[in-house]
Amino acid sequence: MITTPDDPGDSQLMLWIRGHRNYVWDWCLIWPFSRGRSGYGSYGREDQALYVHRYMCEYRNGPAPTPDHEAAHSCGRGEDGCVNPKHLSWKTSAENQLDRVQWQRRQKLTPEQALEIRGLKGLEHVEVTAKRFGITETNVRYIQAGKTWKREGKDRRVFTDSEVLAIRSLRYIESSRSIAERYGVNATVIARIQTRETYRYVEIALSPQQRATET
Repeated sequence: MITTPDDPGDSQLMLWIRGHRNYVWDWCLIWPFSRGRSGYGSYGREDQALYVHRYMCEYRNGPAPTPDHEAAHSCGRGEDGCVNPKHLSWKTSAENQLDRVQWQRRQKLTPEQALEIRGLKGLEHVEVTAKRFGITETNVRYIQAGKTWKREGKDRRVFTDSEVLAIRSLRYIESSRSIAERYGVNATVIARIQTRETYRYVEIALSPQQRATET
């Protein structure tokens, strides 16, 4: 009979799983024991390999709808050993692959965007920031905690709302290079602000003529 976390015996691995299956935090819960080449946490019983993330998914969501369903990670960190039950749900292989591709695309940020996210800490809920930048709440928390996108060298230039509005108002009046020299940054930074690639949360009241030009 295969030992499960519900009947852990003396195994340290089983006791750890049983002690964390009701994990309440949103942070990734990383499997602390050895992992295979795939990166997923597993444990073996009676010559059978069992995946920790599948157990956690079943414990939280019930049995898989079909034998072909996979325990999919909303955080995108399955290969890093995340077994947080809150990050897991049952999905088909096709759905899981699509989520993986979309997650990888969403996590691509510019350094300026990461700086904005860090600056929004305590000003708005993490869920709102995540939706604003199209990334996961976990990624927002890691950025704001300095775990990812760490500052290297001197800090990057942070713009106030009034500066952002002023820069956007000059989009068709003055060159990006000229504006960049005034603010002590490069022209790419100015272009990203003007096209709303960065500082998207700063709104500007546009006239009908300006809206037509923007579109």
